[in-house]
Amino acid sequence: MDAIIMAGGVGSRMGTCKKMLLEINGEKIIDMIVKQLKEQNFRVSMCISKNTEFLDYYPEVAKFYGKGNYTEDLKYAISQCSLPVLVISADLIFPTDLLYKFIKKADLTGTGVATLIVNGELSGISMFFEKPEDENLQYKNINISTSGFFNLNRKEDYEKAVKYYKNNSKVE
Repeated sequence: MDAIIMAGGVGSRMGTCKKMLLEINGEKIIDMIVKQLKEQNFRVSMCISKNTEFLDYYPEVAKFYGKGNYTEDLKYAISQCSLPVLVISADLIFPTDLLYKFIKKADLTGTGVATLIVNGELSGISMFFEKPEDENLQYKNINISTSGFFNLNRKEDYEKAVKYYKNNSKVE
């Protein structure tokens, strides 16, 4: 199955477009995501833009070059992949079992896209079963509660993640 890491944003709320290069316990966030996806046998691709050209060096994944518009870049990247395809933001820290649980539930939805809600908040993780060619794609939210999930939108989010994983050793 294909997985696309969306990594073309500007990181305006965090103050840097390089937030996926921040480290948790000495490991870059982007490296953690790629490792977790590869351990689950995904074919991993990354959608980057002029904002994140510094990721072009990243050796372990195929690249899609977007324009920095999330919706357009998402449609383009998905059009280059086989369905179903997992889409994940490049600024997430999550326990590996979260993906297992989500994929298992997403497979049962019968919709065009399943979106993961973690602890009541949008997660930045979706599973597309149809290509998003129009705005009327049917979707279903899947709610999962878990500890160890962080969406790094702001510096405070990163600080909380560092503190959490300092006390809980590693992302599993």
